[in-house]
Amino acid sequence: MSTATTQMRGTFPAALHAEWTKLRSVPSTRWLPVVAVALTVGVGILVDAFVAEGQRREDGAEYDPFTLVHYGINVGQIALVAFAVLAVAGEYGSGTIQASLAAVPDRRVFAAAKLTVITAVALVTGIVSSLACTLSARVFMPDGDISLTTTETWRTAFGQAAYLLLLAVICAGVTFVLRTPMASMGLLIPLILLGTTALTAIPGVRKVARFLPDRAGQRIMRLHDFNANELDPWAGLAVMVVWAIAAAATALMVVRRRDA
Repeated sequence: MSTATTQMRGTFPAALHAEWTKLRSVPSTRWLPVVAVALTVGVGILVDAFVAEGQRREDGAEYDPFTLVHYGINVGQIALVAFAVLAVAGEYGSGTIQASLAAVPDRRVFAAAKLTVITAVALVTGIVSSLACTLSARVFMPDGDISLTTTETWRTAFGQAAYLLLLAVICAGVTFVLRTPMASMGLLIPLILLGTTALTAIPGVRKVARFLPDRAGQRIMRLHDFNANELDPWAGLAVMVVWAIAAAATALMVVRRRDA
């Protein structure tokens, strides 16, 4: 085993602890995951209670209750994007990045630890919000809309948790490249909220736009396609996994080669 590998393994737990301490000590990164859960579940409950019945009558045989069960993610994901961006860009903006790299000289360890902690927080956020959305939908939606014993229910629940986790990794990776919260949020928020939807409305671009991470990743949270150009649920999630791996790999490469 090489000396570099030994040092990396030795410092990684300490780097993880340091990154976890940073997230907990900054109010924005401490509370944004909670806000993400609250928005996701709160909006979902409102939609389940006041929209589901009318939507079922309007859609008829094409009614997809899971589009409503997980509807709150459209709002809650904004808070999680902000969390991932600030968890990375906060150090560059405040200048504490120099101290962090002095404490963890191996930049691969530093970036890997930060990505790991962000991923772990996003995983917990995704699991809690997904379970809450699913269980609350069983209470607030009309009888017969969803059942807690079907594979579709738990496939879409898994999809919501996985989507939020992968989204956080992608956003963190982008922020490692752009470094500033303004540039990162300025790119990510419009792209996620408006960009992919607008692109899928353009006939000549639809087949390419379905491979964008949010469009591909959200497919697993629905039973039916919105249009004929969408990927299959598991294929869509696989595409988002590729985006997340690419973002993480790019972040590691950029952190290693750039000056702080």
